Amino acid sequence: MYLTLGLIAIYIMGFFTAIPVGATQIELAKRSLSGHVKAALMIVLGSALSDVMYGFIAFFGIAPFLKEKIVMAGFWFVGSIILFILGGHTLKNYKKTIHVSRVSKTLKHRGISFVVGFSLAVTNPMMIFWWLTVADIEGRIGLIKKFTTHTHLLFILFGGLGIASYLVTLSFVLRWAKKFLSDTTERKINLSLGIVLIIIGFYFLFRFLQVYFMNGSRFF
Repeated sequence: MYLTLGLIAIYIMGFFTAIPVGATQIELAKRSLSGHVKAALMIVLGSALSDVMYGFIAFFGIAPFLKEKIVMAGFWFVGSIILFILGGHTLKNYKKTIHVSRVSKTLKHRGISFVVGFSLAVTNPMMIFWWLTVADIEGRIGLIKKFTTHTHLLFILFGGLGIASYLVTLSFVLRWAKKFLSDTTERKINLSLGIVLIIIGFYFLFRFLQVYFMNGSRFF
């Protein structure tokens, strides 16, 4: 009974964890609004696999290694490069409407979408600490009295499903909403999404530089 409640709780927490707007949601929105739902779902798959991977790392792997500031800085740097590329591409093509965007090879390519989804999510190793924190909370309140290998696997599965469920729901909602968007509104949305990606990229770059100047001598 308690295990069931614990799995429901991690599913719900996973669902709500995915709500704040980030780079993954923006790339998903671009594809959904362009009518490429299958490509959007590949974004979801790539992102969810990354989050699940961090769940395995948190409970079975190398979490202490990823606590190193230099390692974290590497993730921030790679993330900033990816976001600048995606943001630049979005700004370059923001004037394209839904009808034009539908033929975009980049947006509708499922393999590229999967890589984008995974790459964006994998630059956030803080997910490791999310998994550990949620597990600690559920243990403290007694929902999961003892963590075993089996329990950890179920925990990761339901948490990953919760995160993916929100992203899938968002994709279909946006696909439905695009029917009511004018070309002018869509251009404004595309422009806004590009700007937000660039801003997040600068944030990642700032975090990298912050660690670099504090630990510069240890990078070489």
